[in-house]
Amino acid sequence: MFSNLKQQVLKGSKLLSACLIFVFGNVAMAKAPVVLMTDFGLTDGAVSTMKGVIYTVDPSLTISDLSHNVEAFNVQEASYRLYQVMQYYPKGTVFVSVVDPGVGTSRKSIVAETNNGYFIVTPDNGTLTNIAAAYGIKEIREIDETKNRLENSEKSHTFYGRDVFAYTGGKLAADKITFAEVGPHILKEYIKFPIQTSQVKNNAIHGTVIILDGDYGNLWTNISPENLKQIGAEVGKQIQVEILDKKDKVIYRKKIHYGNTFGDVKVGSEVSYLNSLGNFAIAINQGNFAKKYNIKPEFKIIVKM
Repeated sequence: MFSNLKQQVLKGSKLLSACLIFVFGNVAMAKAPVVLMTDFGLTDGAVSTMKGVIYTVDPSLTISDLSHNVEAFNVQEASYRLYQVMQYYPKGTVFVSVVDPGVGTSRKSIVAETNNGYFIVTPDNGTLTNIAAAYGIKEIREIDETKNRLENSEKSHTFYGRDVFAYTGGKLAADKITFAEVGPHILKEYIKFPIQTSQVKNNAIHGTVIILDGDYGNLWTNISPENLKQIGAEVGKQIQVEILDKKDKVIYRKKIHYGNTFGDVKVGSEVSYLNSLGNFAIAINQGNFAKKYNIKPEFKIIVKM
């Protein structure tokens, strides 16, 4: 009796072990997600077409959307959005970024591997700038379009998002190609634009509005918590904020509350705080600061006590 029971337990253990190997084996072999970012909007079928190409490469892939509302042709915004989001995805994720004002020209189509383990498929037009500064680029390869281009798309020169970037990104995520099979190595030749930095002079912080926080119109700046400590800014106190346009005309000057969150002030009141990336930002509680004062990215900002 006990012998039969022992045999049944052993048989069950072997079955359980086989199941665990199968399940965890599948987890270990899970394919990388693909994350799309474009300036295409969602009015027409461009984004859906890119997803269709990726699913055709491998219908089991997971596709996420970073944003499709990047301002048209705004490569600097695309670069910042990658920096904003990338670290929150699993290592190995393939980002396909298509903000491509030079589509069809001699600009390169590339794939970058970052030092922290992500892949970015993009035109070589500056999109990698913020990622390179924050995390570093391990390797870049130029896409070999003789091998990594959607079949029968050779006569099209205006939709690289579909024909080259989505197709190559899908193949890379699905392990249909290795990174080495993307194309030739070109690490030192990619394009970057200058990154604006803040500085403290005469007990005042001189910074820049880097980007607007989506539909809320909050101003995200390049001013760090360290800058604020240098001038003695403390949560709960008032600070002086000046904003100047690109011609150095002052368009906003006011003392406002420096708090932790929007609800620290009454609805309709202005507040400064540290945003989700830890940098200085300005908002109107349940309002739109950028729209009210017509603020644009690259406007200068001066903060002092």
